[in-house]
Amino acid sequence: MSSRIRTYGIAVVATSLAWLVDVLLQERFTESSGGLYVAAALVSTWFGGVGPGLLAIVLTILLNLVFFDHPDLSMAVGAHGFERLILFSGVALVVSGLAERIRRNQKQLHDLNLELEEKVRKRTAALDESNRQLEAFCYTLAHDLRAPLRSIQGFADLLITDHGSELDPDARRGTERIRNSAERMGRLILDLLAYTELSRSDFQKQTVDLDRITRKVLLMFADEIARTGAEVSVELTATQVLADRSGIERVLINLMANALKFADPNRPPQIQISSERKPPKVRISVTDNGIGIDPRYRDRIFGVFQRLSSGGSPSVGTGIGLAIVKRSVEKMGGTVGVDSTPGRGSTFWCELFEAAQKEPACVPPRAHLDAVLATPVSNAACRGNP
Repeated sequence: MSSRIRTYGIAVVATSLAWLVDVLLQERFTESSGGLYVAAALVSTWFGGVGPGLLAIVLTILLNLVFFDHPDLSMAVGAHGFERLILFSGVALVVSGLAERIRRNQKQLHDLNLELEEKVRKRTAALDESNRQLEAFCYTLAHDLRAPLRSIQGFADLLITDHGSELDPDARRGTERIRNSAERMGRLILDLLAYTELSRSDFQKQTVDLDRITRKVLLMFADEIARTGAEVSVELTATQVLADRSGIERVLINLMANALKFADPNRPPQIQISSERKPPKVRISVTDNGIGIDPRYRDRIFGVFQRLSSGGSPSVGTGIGLAIVKRSVEKMGGTVGVDSTPGRGSTFWCELFEAAQKEPACVPPRAHLDAVLATPVSNAACRGNP
């Protein structure tokens, strides 16, 4: 009740102020200003609704009729006084109707916004709960599921080692398959954990030295490179990028692992890690002379569970490495792609934003693997780097 009285009071006050201003303006104008009363009706409708707007219109008509005998206090005077009063009534009614419609639409929009915000809040809460359940599921994968897999793998190894001579060829092959499948399942679980961890990881964009990261990654693969007889070269013409240090390291590890894994068995692997400026970005590439990729499958290899078999066609497996590469690069604000020719090799590349080049490169524009590994991190060219 009090709010309704207040809204109708606004109509009375607005109309009274319009009349008072009209009286004060009579010293400058010979006729009353109808625009003041239209404004009063508009304000009354906007803040109170249709009822207060109609009240303002009725009060205006009554005021002008009451002071009909006073030409300086009424707009219903002059040659067309009553016509002006009727015109005011029509204009005021139209303006009040439009104001009420706009006011009602804005209220509906406000209510819809509140409803949308409530839905977003509920969806966010549901998403948070799903993330917590996913995290709990990941821990289950990491602990509860891996434990029996390790037991299966261990007992299969024990059976082959201690009783392999007692098994016929078919039984031995079956036992080896059990062991290999358990081992592969364990790797798959670890890969899934690594991929889901990316969704929760916060990537910190900072200046990253590609030279230091590249040398670290090559040291990790030193034994594998020696075993396969791979020839690795490094050509870094741009060494500073805005990225997450762990993220770029993860990208290079997976690309290097793929280059060694999918080598052509008929020739020794040749791998080149390079970078070049493509302002405002830097393209980082890992090129190999492996089996290559059929163009039909290039869009699929960055998906989860997609990998290449030795024949070059995709097959389901633990192929999460390239999915991790794509996800990591996207979280660092970059893009990823591949150029490949079947039977001749592939070039996997990613583009990240370039950072200011403050220090000279630690590795010359082109260097062989031996030179990269032999160059100490704290040499003169790297003085001042962390």
